[in-house]
Amino acid sequence: MEINHPNAGPLSEQEQKVFEHFQKRLESMVSSHGLTEGDVKELIRELRSHPLISSQLWQEAGTELTRLLPDQRFDFEWD
Repeated sequence: MEINHPNAGPLSEQEQKVFEHFQKRLESMVSSHGLTEGDVKELIRELRSHPLISSQLWQEAGTELTRLLPDQRFDFEWD
């Protein structure tokens, strides 16, 4: 199933900076010790609490997780 967000646009400059920070942390974790379930939860909590989180930014973050860890499923529960 493909989810389409027709009103989604490119990330703003500020959102791009947030995404780049997320990307650097994620790549650092993956290259240094792999990515644990706790790491994923920490990154998700951090993104969720950011005031600039948008559906487009959230989608980009999910795409990045999938790119770096292609055969893994992620549980995005908020608890």
